[in-house]
Amino acid sequence: MAISLTYLAFRTKFVVSTQENTLLIWTALAIEIATAVPRLFHQTLILGTAQNAKGVRLPRSISNESKLPKIDVFITYCGEGVAILTDTVKAACYQDYPPSLLRVIILDDSSSRDVASAITELRPVVPPSLHYATRNVKPHTHSKAANLNFGLHFTDTLPDGSAGYLAVLDVDMMPSPNWLRTMLPHLLHDPSAGLACPCQRFYNIAPNDPLGMTADISLIESMVVLQDFADSSLCTGSGFLIRRPALDTINGFPEESLQEDLLTTMALSAKGFRTVHVDGELQWGLAASTFPDWIKQRQRWAAGVLSISSYLCSNKGRDLPIGARVSGALWGTIDGLASVIWTISLFLLPLLVSSGRPLLPSSSGGATQSALLFRLAVLDFATQSAVQALICSLVDWRCDMLGPVAGTWMAPYRLLITLRFYCFPKLLGHKVPVFTPTGINAALGKEEREARKRGRSCKKLVLWDCGAWIFLAVLGCCLLGGLRTMEGALSPWLFSEFKVAGRDVFEGFLLRMGWPPLFSLWLLFAKCAWTPISYAFAPAPFVDREQLLDRTGRVLVANPKKNVKECYMKRKSQLFWLVLAAYYVILGVVFEGVR
Repeated sequence: MAISLTYLAFRTKFVVSTQENTLLIWTALAIEIATAVPRLFHQTLILGTAQNAKGVRLPRSISNESKLPKIDVFITYCGEGVAILTDTVKAACYQDYPPSLLRVIILDDSSSRDVASAITELRPVVPPSLHYATRNVKPHTHSKAANLNFGLHFTDTLPDGSAGYLAVLDVDMMPSPNWLRTMLPHLLHDPSAGLACPCQRFYNIAPNDPLGMTADISLIESMVVLQDFADSSLCTGSGFLIRRPALDTINGFPEESLQEDLLTTMALSAKGFRTVHVDGELQWGLAASTFPDWIKQRQRWAAGVLSISSYLCSNKGRDLPIGARVSGALWGTIDGLASVIWTISLFLLPLLVSSGRPLLPSSSGGATQSALLFRLAVLDFATQSAVQALICSLVDWRCDMLGPVAGTWMAPYRLLITLRFYCFPKLLGHKVPVFTPTGINAALGKEEREARKRGRSCKKLVLWDCGAWIFLAVLGCCLLGGLRTMEGALSPWLFSEFKVAGRDVFEGFLLRMGWPPLFSLWLLFAKCAWTPISYAFAPAPFVDREQLLDRTGRVLVANPKKNVKECYMKRKSQLFWLVLAAYYVILGVVFEGVR
């Protein structure tokens, strides 16, 4: 971080001290500084957490089998599909845990007769007690937390009352047989641990992962792993196990945010309970399977983070520790600001480059200063890469070396939902994002699935209905900028009557697009623009869910196939980072050679 700040300070000084401070040069500098803000915040979070690391949490085992506690398992349902639900119910019922101590409760927010009938048919053939409950109300913004709280009241009315421990599963997350046995010891051995949360794995992501879903999800996992080393882990959703008395101290699940899992962690922390991250393949679920569904999910995440920030800044969050309120509010603010920064930069920098004019002052009269600035830029890239390599190693290199910026193409969509949620009045499209479960057949998602079944492209749906046509303009400006840069750098050498040195050609390229940080952004934006465009013309082939599953036992319990699991767990190609690293090395050699 210190190196990044030093580079930016010298970069600003270099522009201020020259006479060539045009609007283009100042704008390019502003883009460099602005895009560094979320990156530096991310690095600060990583390094700050790493400094408090206490070591890897070792797996635990149950020491006394005769004193196993009772556990209630909640499975929330909101119209995802009966087949998806029954697979999860069967996997939850066939746990390596005494059936007499296990109770599975289906919380149906769709009030579906088909679901009620399916549960009735399953009751005679599954070992533990199986219950069905519904609120008979229309789901709303924070419906999942309200549904879970309804489940808490429902268990209180059962003959045996509520269990001492509660596990929560999303309807599309099938737990492994050792799910409860792996997580329970972390709570039994440590009274201060209030919640244990496992990793989330997904079995329906396409082998080539065209939208970068695995890298995005694994980046979140890497941060949770690092936080767990410092005893500051967060609950990231499905599959967690929580002490019921601890949950009662915070009056159930918070309903003030779309991200009830993160808010639950913060509320428990205020009462002195830690959250424990449990590694391993303990649950396998469904990721968003279409372009529209992926956008909706990311928009909901963005709105959820900002809603937590708003909650922490309000009087409702006054019971939380001041440190948690400040850090949480800052995190949400930076996350929202990052959407603004990346969206503006995504469109503005390609326009600047396409002008074909210099974006940096020339080094005339300041060769020593420009050499120092170049070396600082290279050193900054090296230190950024070292930090990100640490993060990638935590998840066996399943995430991208680019870190959070790998998904920059999502910034306009995240910004749009933020504006519609917080800024726009109803007349201008104000919209409160609601919980959209994976597997629900929204119109655009259903249309894409039908197109992929027939082996057709999704050009109209992605480019027009989802607004990805804007990336055609970004990609066009990026390509035009490359051509204009080469024209501006080479034209003096090709068309001048006077002999032009190779050093001047190199400097012409460097000042227009070749400056390493600006070139990195230009190449990143071109790559990000290509992501939705390539998906529109060549989407992932459609694969029926049943083809991804093996079934065993009398009731045909589902489990993802071995090759499907290996596909998700494979290491991500770091080709883009290698291209950038090679560019820095080659440019450094040329720069030192022409000085």
